[in-house]
Amino acid sequence: MTALLAPSPTPTPTPSGEGFDFSRISPDPAAVPRSDLFYKLANAALFLGVVSAVAGLAAGAIAFGIGPIFGAHIISDRGKSMMWKAGLVAIVVGSATSIVAFLLTEI
Repeated sequence: MTALLAPSPTPTPTPSGEGFDFSRISPDPAAVPRSDLFYKLANAALFLGVVSAVAGLAAGAIAFGIGPIFGAHIISDRGKSMMWKAGLVAIVVGSATSIVAFLLTEI
């Protein structure tokens, strides 16, 4: 049976002048590799958001218009609410860059 060895002692602390230099750390956008990729992804997400909101608006308008023709008024009501929701989403997604720019300048 082997005996467990005692853990090695911790190293002695270094003097305050020889530690990590935190003054050399600062945010630098140039240090991020391919930072333009973030902007391309953000623009693509905004485009897809606007396209899906417009598609939801069109689908809601179709349901709102066709529902009473077939006597399904619940479809008409859901189409109307779909149009409201898609319109609000289109406004929020379309103005997302303005909202983010406003928040970044105010902080």
